[in-house]
Amino acid sequence: KLYHGTNYSSAVSICSNGIDLRYSKPYLDFGPGFYATPSYHHAALTALEGQIKSTNGIEEKEEPYIVQFEYIPLPELELKLIAFPRHGAEWGAFVLNNRLTSEILSQYGIENHNQDCRYDICIGEIADGTIVNIAYQVNSGILLPKNVNYEKFLKKNDESYGQQYSFHSKKSISCIIGLSCDIIKNKERYIK
Repeated sequence: KLYHGTNYSSAVSICSNGIDLRYSKPYLDFGPGFYATPSYHHAALTALEGQIKSTNGIEEKEEPYIVQFEYIPLPELELKLIAFPRHGAEWGAFVLNNRLTSEILSQYGIENHNQDCRYDICIGEIADGTIVNIAYQVNSGILLPKNVNYEKFLKKNDESYGQQYSFHSKKSISCIIGLSCDIIKNKERYIK
């Protein structure tokens, strides 16, 4: 069972029309795609952060919603999958590379990424702001990719960032069934 936190209009669109990968944003942890988590709590936090909807430059606040579905792998589809059971240097490099510009990837010959959706599904931990800041430094030329210290990405004391699944192809989306969407109740519970 997986959850996707979003706003009301996006939740209704997903439940009514299905998942449309054209709405994917670039420079996400595992490349452009549809992201979900097995954690209702994390999905709720994401939904609360994404309550603002912008239409033609006009921002309006929408109710936060959770889209719930099941992911059922279909072996006959022969999906290309990459999974990182635990965060580490390999996970950090992959996430960082997905947040770099195509110019930087090309300039340094970096091929370990999913910006081109070469993987149908990616599974691993959710990155925090540390990687976003390091990606900014690399994209700005402040830091060279070869000088990145991936130890900065690692949590202490066996902590976890929380898991996420990302879907990057129509084939992978076909493994998602049982969509439902619900408004988040008790919002105060998720506000820090």
